[in-house]
Amino acid sequence: MKNSLIKKIAIILLAAAAAIGSWYVFYWSKTPAYAAGEIQQALKKKDLQLFKERVDLEKVYSAAVDDTASYLASDGKPDHALAASVLKMLKKQAVDELIRQTELKFQGQGDTGSSGKAGKIMSASLGSAALSMTDMLDIKEEGPKAIANVRIHDKKLDRDFIWQVQLEKDVNGNWTATRILNLKDYLKEREEPVK
Repeated sequence: MKNSLIKKIAIILLAAAAAIGSWYVFYWSKTPAYAAGEIQQALKKKDLQLFKERVDLEKVYSAAVDDTASYLASDGKPDHALAASVLKMLKKQAVDELIRQTELKFQGQGDTGSSGKAGKIMSASLGSAALSMTDMLDIKEEGPKAIANVRIHDKKLDRDFIWQVQLEKDVNGNWTATRILNLKDYLKEREEPVK
């Protein structure tokens, strides 16, 4: 009688464990919150492979180059208009350089200095070497897309900024970061003096 009760309890516990495991694999691991957590873990552990799985570097940096060029072209400064033209012409090289710098940073090599004019323009505009993610504030799922509000700290300016990071499902149904939606606002804020 006692062995029979123990077997029934063991079966119930195994079934519960299987249900929880299934929920984790089929639901939780396919949420934008899970993806955001993995991005944070990748940054903390310097796991480049995981970071690349959860951040589409090509899309993020391509959009960042476009937004930076657009911002520079619209701010009325002649030297920025020239920089915007250079960025547009050298977009592919700028994206490649930003990806290279990301890989070097994950390998612990830090900022080795951007090569090429487009890379230097992007680094100067974004302050990328001095940026670090400090907190994931919240995530809102909106149909096939989600927006994560991320606190970024700029060590050079000693200021925090909030980035709205867009996540989308990739071909495997996993959420990945694809764009910084408010990058132009961030660029404008970086130029404003600290109040």
